[in-house]
Amino acid sequence: MERWGGALLQALHDSACVEQAFDAVADAAQQLGFDLCAYGYQFPLPFTRKRCYLISNYDPSWRARYEEAGYLRIDPTVQHARRSLEPVLWNDATFRPAAQLWDEARAFGLRHGWAQACFGPEGGVGLLTLARDVEPLTMSELRAKEMPMRFLVNVAHGALSSWVLRFPPGLQLERLTPREREVLRWAADGKTSNDTARLLSSSPHTVEFHMKNATRKMGAGSRPAATARAAATGLLR
Repeated sequence: MERWGGALLQALHDSACVEQAFDAVADAAQQLGFDLCAYGYQFPLPFTRKRCYLISNYDPSWRARYEEAGYLRIDPTVQHARRSLEPVLWNDATFRPAAQLWDEARAFGLRHGWAQACFGPEGGVGLLTLARDVEPLTMSELRAKEMPMRFLVNVAHGALSSWVLRFPPGLQLERLTPREREVLRWAADGKTSNDTARLLSSSPHTVEFHMKNATRKMGAGSRPAATARAAATGLLR
């Protein structure tokens, strides 16, 4: 695994674009026995109509069908990824809520797969899927390959998300000052401007000044919206 992992890290380091980085991930996946793979990244904002970035080496016809049918909204593996870091194995039970998706995916050679999510500090969610057409995944194979597969998930997410986040749609937020972050944190804890002023040994007017600036920078129309957006993008940590 050391040689395989080292080669992957070097290839990702040498990548000049997200496509090259994905090719390195796909090559590493193939060495683990998966000739198909996909990576998806869900941006933390907006809260409604989530924006996602998808890249894969799946059949182009399936990629087009997946988008046309809006399968991203009902894909059980995507829904699982939004709430859990536990890997999910493709099977009839997993795809029972989306039987048509499952039937069509198998028709395109996506029969056996495994996927795991990774949460980023900026509030986004990444999902790496490894798949193949033949040879079902056995528990013994999964146990034998668990460490390199989990390693691949984390390394792939770190590399691919860094490329995706260079040009995030709808996420061009100005940098907050330390004081702006502080007043947002207190607001997230339910404190009023008067409460925050007392805690910071400041004046309500000064607190409101910082809150107004923070709200503008977050592209929000209200104090609650600014607090929610800051929390979703990891700015309150």
